[in-house]
Amino acid sequence: MRNREGMVRRGAAVSMAILYLCGISGCSSPAEKETQQKTVLELMVHKREDMESMGKLVDAFNRSQDEIVVQETIVPDVDTELRIRAIEGNLPDLVQLNGLQAKECMEYVKGDYLLDLQDGAFMENVREELLPYIRYDGEIPLFPMTVSYEGIFVNTEKLFQAGYEIPYTYEALIQTARQIQANGETAFLFPDGDNWSVRMSLEGIETAMRGSSADFWEQVALGNTDFQTDTITLEAIRRMKEIRQYGQEDALETGYDEAVERFAAGEAYFFPQGSWCYQALIQENPDLQVQLIPFPVSEEEEQKVTFWIDSNLAVTSQSEYPEEAAVFLDFVSKPENLEMYTESQQTFGCVKGTEQMVPYADCIDEMEEQGALVYEAVGLPQAVSCYRDERIPELLIRSGDEAVQEYLTECTKLLREYGQEYLSMKEKTG
Repeated sequence: MRNREGMVRRGAAVSMAILYLCGISGCSSPAEKETQQKTVLELMVHKREDMESMGKLVDAFNRSQDEIVVQETIVPDVDTELRIRAIEGNLPDLVQLNGLQAKECMEYVKGDYLLDLQDGAFMENVREELLPYIRYDGEIPLFPMTVSYEGIFVNTEKLFQAGYEIPYTYEALIQTARQIQANGETAFLFPDGDNWSVRMSLEGIETAMRGSSADFWEQVALGNTDFQTDTITLEAIRRMKEIRQYGQEDALETGYDEAVERFAAGEAYFFPQGSWCYQALIQENPDLQVQLIPFPVSEEEEQKVTFWIDSNLAVTSQSEYPEEAAVFLDFVSKPENLEMYTESQQTFGCVKGTEQMVPYADCIDEMEEQGALVYEAVGLPQAVSCYRDERIPELLIRSGDEAVQEYLTECTKLLREYGQEYLSMKEKTG
């Protein structure tokens, strides 16, 4: 465990005493007294789509024993809240984070804000093949819960009723989209009003062709290649722009939440997103029939499916109760308990023996048998990642190759400028 000397220690949050008009103060209800006698752990939920699923898991833990209470904290802007609280020395005991590939997660890993969990008994329940993707600089700061992948949600009921088939090649995808548009309908729904969604769309196309980007980024950082001449990068951007010819007219004004509502309502046939989105779609329309397929590649290309560890739990170095937090992680690590979360999310679990709750991704088992599944754990340096996300919508607004070359040239420049940072992260991960 990391040394916690000098860290600000904080007591557990307790209910305020009820003040009676008769002047008697400090009198607590039986329920408040019971809570005050327990250790209270604060858990900050990072993913808004996980609130209900995480709540079920937390409620089950709180009912399972009488010594610890986990309380969820949910705020509108969790990244800003966490940064402020890290500076103040007031981080929650537990925090949900994305994987090491996410710049927000890496901030806390590199800043020594998370405890090393590798000696915890609960780690024995994690699938061995995932351990390299949660290890950094010889330590394991994350307990993995679920993995995700990007692709295209297909409204199968709508598709089949119109006489189409699921397109498993890029050529078939474009042909189907053209036919749909010719019939006066919308083929794709894009939440391009959110920058991260545009980047995710490109990422889903690129990784379907390339698989992991880690070795390619390494070569860019070393100066052996660049983004602006890489054939996969250029083709991924071309396809990202091409499919938008078959999307809704207001794509750049459509945010993620609105897009989920509209796709769930049957407005389009295809929705480029990731497995994390399934539960939100079903909440909007419980009768929605969809399949999530990897973004189709061309007939001559090898189809890849890239997985990320999408949801993790971490114990912060500012927690006063690391032993109690370990008790919660031990509970979560049991397959029958994690399944409360994965079943609600309908997603892939990271614990041995966890049943995979993915009826909407039938093709994954076949892809796994073919060896097409790869994992990604290393993200770009923050300066590169921020530029990539902030400027990527320009590729949709500006036409021509000049905008693409300007964007990619700057990405190359930044990755080489921060090359040692990336190479160090890559070396320390795994």
